[in-house]
Amino acid sequence: PRLDGEVGTVPRSEISNAFERLNGFLKKALDGLHFKMEEASDAWDMSKSIHDARSDISMVRLYVLTDGVANVDALSPDPLPGVDISWHVWDLRRLMRTATSGRGHEPVRVKFSDLTDRPVQCIVADPPGAGYRCLLAIVDGDLLVSLYRKFGPRLLERNVRSFLQLKGGINKKIRETILQQPENFLAYNNGLSVTASGVEVRSVGDGLAEMLSVDDFQIVNGGQTTGSLFRAVTKDGADPSAIRVQIKITEILPSADADELAPNISRYSNAQNKINMADFSSNNPFHRKMEGLSRTMWAPPTTGGSQQQTRWYYERARGQYNDDLARNKTPAQQKAWTAVHPRRQLFTKTDLAKFEQSWAQLPHVVSKGAQKCYLDFLDRLDARGNFLPDEDYFRKLIAKAILFRETDKIVARQDFGGYKANITAYTVALLSYVSEKRIDFDQIWSTQTIGPQLTDYIERLSVHVQSRIMATAGSRNISEWCKQAKCWDELKDSAYSEKPPAEALLKGKAKNAASDLTLDDLTNEEIGIVEAVARIDAQTWFGLSAWAKETGSLQPWERSLSFSLGKLASGGKKPSIKQARHGQRILDDAKAQGFLASDPSA
Repeated sequence: PRLDGEVGTVPRSEISNAFERLNGFLKKALDGLHFKMEEASDAWDMSKSIHDARSDISMVRLYVLTDGVANVDALSPDPLPGVDISWHVWDLRRLMRTATSGRGHEPVRVKFSDLTDRPVQCIVADPPGAGYRCLLAIVDGDLLVSLYRKFGPRLLERNVRSFLQLKGGINKKIRETILQQPENFLAYNNGLSVTASGVEVRSVGDGLAEMLSVDDFQIVNGGQTTGSLFRAVTKDGADPSAIRVQIKITEILPSADADELAPNISRYSNAQNKINMADFSSNNPFHRKMEGLSRTMWAPPTTGGSQQQTRWYYERARGQYNDDLARNKTPAQQKAWTAVHPRRQLFTKTDLAKFEQSWAQLPHVVSKGAQKCYLDFLDRLDARGNFLPDEDYFRKLIAKAILFRETDKIVARQDFGGYKANITAYTVALLSYVSEKRIDFDQIWSTQTIGPQLTDYIERLSVHVQSRIMATAGSRNISEWCKQAKCWDELKDSAYSEKPPAEALLKGKAKNAASDLTLDDLTNEEIGIVEAVARIDAQTWFGLSAWAKETGSLQPWERSLSFSLGKLASGGKKPSIKQARHGQRILDDAKAQGFLASDPSA
């Protein structure tokens, strides 16, 4: 600052020197300048913050503020490895323009010819009397990178969030798509929603136009997409040329109430029904088969004299039950439909996971919540490889559902004062453990109840579970303690001596491993596949991996799996059923293409 009260010109050399000093401080801060400074120093906090964030920094904007007039057209900053640096001067003229604009910020004016040598074509929609027009375009990733490089966070001043780096799971998925499947980015990503106060276009015929410039360009939805793309290019070396992004620009016309319309565009662009992770797997073949079984299989009449048969309704996609109910137009039709499909027999994907994971003796996973429990179940289901439920599986799954829900009611009646969901999951798991999984599910299915003897036993078991959880938790948070595998280990080691009632147990040795969906329990067919692949020696798998690399005959993941199977074989370990299925197919395909296996058993 000059602080002389005069509107004087600031020489280019002074501006350049100021930026050089900023640049020097930035470099030293990234290298750990704060280690050599006193903590009481004015610059210590900033220096430490820069150093702590060094792995996340992809772009730095340096500002020089002066109370003079700077006649500087362009400045070229010294580059830093992996960091994009830009210099910006704020002088009296720029401050005056911002102060008199009535916006509180300097509007972003995008001139596309400065960013790309390609015309940006769009479709223009101009609803009569609406006070706005919309322009729809698909742009190259290079253009978005150039846009963010030039304007940075100023593009997001009307967004509900700044760029969240890679702290969120969504941003990590965006990055994965950019790095691994750039050609699919357009299909996977929702693109950008932008507001503007003025758009200059040139008609090119056939209903198309070319966008020349946009005034007050603001991204109201898609800030994470833009920031993730820029970071992937500058930090990870991604190539944006294969990426395409859709953009909707809403130009607010002078006739509209901008103060009302602009905030609503931002609000509604960022508003949607919450989507759970479980929703994304609704079309999995397992769930489709479960849905089909639930629509065709009748449950036996419940005890009490009623002959009304019902169905257990599996909701594969959220909202299905209410949709099917609504298709019945009259109250009488709806009553008849709910008599066959009572709401108490509705269960969802996350319910199914909870039933299975509790019986599979994973109560600590169930305690992590519905979504995490479901995702873990999907991983275990995936590890089984191509498992599809049948009628026998469906009947036993419903028996597990009845057992779980009846246990939940029993726990609720105990009035333990909290942690009902955790105690229920642990009680079912302990029942599975002490009974050696020998509960007679066929009997539960045929009666649609667990019976009085098992009810009394579960009541006593739940008291033991609750007392042991509280005792082993000590001073720890109970909910967090229940999420740990050690909590389950402590409960298993509690040596509960009372055995389940004989009336509730299978007669003879426990069987029915396939219905439990555990990684250790396979069908006879699956056991045969695993054993056959396990007999193939390590050298064959290593040789297959090397052959595939030389010839390019296999996909990279197939080559990698071949090597992994070799490591398992060399360590005397068996593959999972999923690995075995893929390995068997890969080896057969390779032999058909000329690979000569050294192992005769292959």
